[in-house]
Amino acid sequence: MEEYSIAAQVWKLSSCDMCELARNSVLMSGFPSETKYHWLGTNYQKEGPEGNDIRQTNVPNIRVAFRHETLCQELFLILKGAQAASKSA
Repeated sequence: MEEYSIAAQVWKLSSCDMCELARNSVLMSGFPSETKYHWLGTNYQKEGPEGNDIRQTNVPNIRVAFRHETLCQELFLILKGAQAASKSA
C-alpha cells in the first residue's frame, strides 16, 4: 500500500487513477479466482467494460472502454507490422 501512496503523491494521481491501478493489479495478480470475483465482481474475466463492475472497482466504464479500445488498436498495429515483415522476408 505504501508504494501506491508514494506513486499518488509523485505523479499526482487522482482517486480514479488509483482505483484503476488497484483494479489492474488485482487482475494481474496471482490471487485465486474466488478472491478476484469478490473484489472485482462477477464478470471480471470479460474484456472491456463488460468485465468492469463500477460498484466494486470504482472505475468508470468509459475509462475501461478507452483502455480496451486503445489496447485493441495497438495489438492490431503490431499484427499488421508483423504481417508486413513476414511478407518482405
